[in-house]
Amino acid sequence: MESAKFTDISVRYDNRVARITINRPDKLNAIRIKTYRELISAFESADASSDCNIIVLEGAGGQFTAGNDLTDLVGGEQLQLMECVQGIFTTVANLKKVLVAVVEGVAVGIGTTILLHSDIVIASSKTKFRVPFANLGVGPEGASSVLLPQVIGQKMAREVLLTGRFFSADEAFAWGLINRISEPGKAAEVAEEYISQLLQQPLASLLKTKELMRDSQPDVIAVIENELKGFGALLETEETQARIRAFLKR
Repeated sequence: MESAKFTDISVRYDNRVARITINRPDKLNAIRIKTYRELISAFESADASSDCNIIVLEGAGGQFTAGNDLTDLVGGEQLQLMECVQGIFTTVANLKKVLVAVVEGVAVGIGTTILLHSDIVIASSKTKFRVPFANLGVGPEGASSVLLPQVIGQKMAREVLLTGRFFSADEAFAWGLINRISEPGKAAEVAEEYISQLLQQPLASLLKTKELMRDSQPDVIAVIENELKGFGALLETEETQARIRAFLKR
């Protein structure tokens, strides 16, 4: 898919960098089914492109993403949504190219879990993170039940997954979820420092390093699939549907 055909995201190639921007600022860049499909296409194209060494993911309007567009969870398109969620996480988990995430504002749900599959993460000091799956009545996604404890430790992973509370950039940095904290509005600027360094490295070396590190991990794809089975089963329950509708009314 050509970038000109995208409506929910924008894609720009510049100096061997593919810059993918979630572009629904009026919805805090909430990700709907269409957005997922466009992101999957953009990631796959960038990963296969000889014009790209580095992939950057960011959000428009000073926000990263508010997570899933909840209307898709109650709109009768749950199966399509599950396929898209599996597709996006399978895609990012298998990326050969380096993925840099530039985070401002809110990083909710997939906005946090996708960071577990990112190689470099820069977040502004005002960023608020949250994985509110339990609050919605569903389970973890994106292999976060395995990767989040690996990254931030068992106790803190259990706390944020079970309570669904917001946590700060300072906490995310202290736990090892992000690489650097920037001043508000400066995450992209700090990310450029990393991108400049990465572009100086031979692509073959970057690819081999990611391959070896990925091979040392558990079977992430199997975890993603197993989590989605639980997510889907819980999503069909009356309690979960009621919780999601209550969130939508806020």
